[in-house]
Amino acid sequence: MKLYYAPGACSLASHIALVESGEDYDKVKVDLKTHETEDGADFYAISPRGYVPAIDTDDIGLLTENPAVLTYLADHYGAAPSGGRRYKLLEWLGFIGTEIHGGFGPLFGGAEGDKAEAAKQAVAGKFALAAELMGDADWLLGEAPGVADNYLFVTTLWADKFGVELPAKLADFRARNMAREAVNKAMSEEGLG
Repeated sequence: MKLYYAPGACSLASHIALVESGEDYDKVKVDLKTHETEDGADFYAISPRGYVPAIDTDDIGLLTENPAVLTYLADHYGAAPSGGRRYKLLEWLGFIGTEIHGGFGPLFGGAEGDKAEAAKQAVAGKFALAAELMGDADWLLGEAPGVADNYLFVTTLWADKFGVELPAKLADFRARNMAREAVNKAMSEEGLG
């Protein structure tokens, strides 16, 4: 399996899942400004969408979009929940992708002034809702972290980058993730410390 990633982008969630799998994988860094891979290939020729994550699989070829990629990885490596918890996984992936990740769009796009402040407030509100929905749980779907936790974790890193306030529950969640061996390995492989 091959992962196309950009350091610190949402593809970090997939990278963590691949590390956790214990399986071999290849990784190719993508410059999202030039849309070139680290070896100079045109990333649009590989993935017409032009963004990460993208995984090249042996069974279905190239797969993009976080909900699909993360669900595929969980299924492929035996980490996917079943029954009602599977639908909760999809619910979390949808919420994180649409509401939280999508809310960062104006900030990644260079919004300034009132527009940037409005985006920060909107994302902070979604983080507050995520903390409320987690209740007393440490992880999104049970006793251990899963692919949805990886995705939410990545967005908490962006909160620091853009000065978005996290609720204490999510600051603690981020700290728990930072203590995970797979998180540290994936971040190190991406040059993130």
